[in-house]
Amino acid sequence: MSLRTGGQSAGRGRKRGAEAETPAQARAGRSPWTTFSVLALIEFMTVLDTSVVNVALPSIQHDLGFSTGGLAWVVDGYLLGLAGFLLLAGRAADLVGRRRLFITGTVLFTVASLGCAMAVADWQLIIARLVQGLGSALVIPSALALITDLFPEGPHRARAFGIFTGMGGVAAAAGVLLGGLLTSVGWPWIFLVNVPVGVAVVAVGLRTLPATRPQASGGLDLIGALTGTAGVTALTYAVTQGPVQGWTSTPMLVVLPLAVILLAAFGIRQRTARAPLLPTALLRRRDLVLGNAIIALVGAVMIGTFFLITLYLQRVRGYTPLMTGVIYLPIPLAMLAGTQLAPRLLRRGPRNALLIGLAIQAAGLAWWATAVGPDDQLVTEFLAPTALWSLGAGIALVSAFAACTAGVTGAIAGAASGMATTNQYVGGAIGLAALVAIATTGQTAAQVSGYSPALATAAGTALVAALLTRLIRPPDDTPTRMTSGSPPAA
Repeated sequence: MSLRTGGQSAGRGRKRGAEAETPAQARAGRSPWTTFSVLALIEFMTVLDTSVVNVALPSIQHDLGFSTGGLAWVVDGYLLGLAGFLLLAGRAADLVGRRRLFITGTVLFTVASLGCAMAVADWQLIIARLVQGLGSALVIPSALALITDLFPEGPHRARAFGIFTGMGGVAAAAGVLLGGLLTSVGWPWIFLVNVPVGVAVVAVGLRTLPATRPQASGGLDLIGALTGTAGVTALTYAVTQGPVQGWTSTPMLVVLPLAVILLAAFGIRQRTARAPLLPTALLRRRDLVLGNAIIALVGAVMIGTFFLITLYLQRVRGYTPLMTGVIYLPIPLAMLAGTQLAPRLLRRGPRNALLIGLAIQAAGLAWWATAVGPDDQLVTEFLAPTALWSLGAGIALVSAFAACTAGVTGAIAGAASGMATTNQYVGGAIGLAALVAIATTGQTAAQVSGYSPALATAAGTALVAALLTRLIRPPDDTPTRMTSGSPPAA
């Protein structure tokens, strides 16, 4: 079923262009877009916290006495809590109710943000960041699943995904600017700003979010939850700490094989469990598997390139954090434009939309790779190629999420969202480690010679993802909706 067909069938018998409403919303006379704004706002805040701390790291190190190696945990602790629990949270959203998990995650994220701001020792901040990441892990897949509840598959859902992922993409880049502004007041403010927003989201969410009942039965696969969560956590730890501790250090020699063993055990368990953490309907559909492979590559290119841009502006060109944030502005604006263009491209399915977005990314990255240097022109040799890349990234990110949730509804929407976001963030962690390693191998980060091969690698990764889109079925061949009770297509 194509996105256009889904939208037409869902809207049959209604006024053309009318939005679909849940029964609870119809009774309350609310538009689903009012409810959606709550989901989009918390998405902005949770993604913001992956990048907003980067500018504040020197101040945090000075005030809390972090060692150089320990300081990485301020960033990695959040990513560890986030990536490690997304799979489990996605399935939990189906089992315990999406609104319930969304509110719980928002409360946890808000309380942990307050804990970060109040930290007076390095270990306190690390623990609070881990809990903050866990709260985000509960929020993101449940919010994505709520979007599938609020909007039928079709143009409105594509537009909602565009805005939602656009908020995340803009937040990742805007974190640099906001981090510079807030750090000038005091680094605790980068966390305190989350508190009033979190309180408002909980208050409004309790009134507007549909009180959905659990969509799935059969209980939680504890063995799958343990092996999957531990495996993803170990892998995330390895790729974030490997560059810091050294890939041949004792911890890496233990953690990397452990991650492989745990993830292999998780894969075996998913084939045998009665109620697997990843329902078999998700794993048997080729288009969904391809979509998840592509979104991992999209995450690798996006998160890695964002970090390279920050590194380049501050350490090569020597800009202050605040000036870096100001120069950054065209990049998130271009990404926002891409996320708003994506729904139009998605009217005939994610296949061609993904190809367009990934091709634009590859072109922008290749352009910058050939022009990068300490004396390059800021507008024509930096801003122009990075804005082009960012436009493609916005299109690709929205289209990738559409590919990962196409035809999915009912009892497995949360699991599908959890699988997609897990792959995005784990792919991002791997891409970040790889691209930074290439950019700085055998040199200091202030030297520029490694940036060109790193950017060429990112461009090549985007091209590989573009090739994978050709294996996705054209819209007319796409199977219809899929729930836990319907047999998946081969």
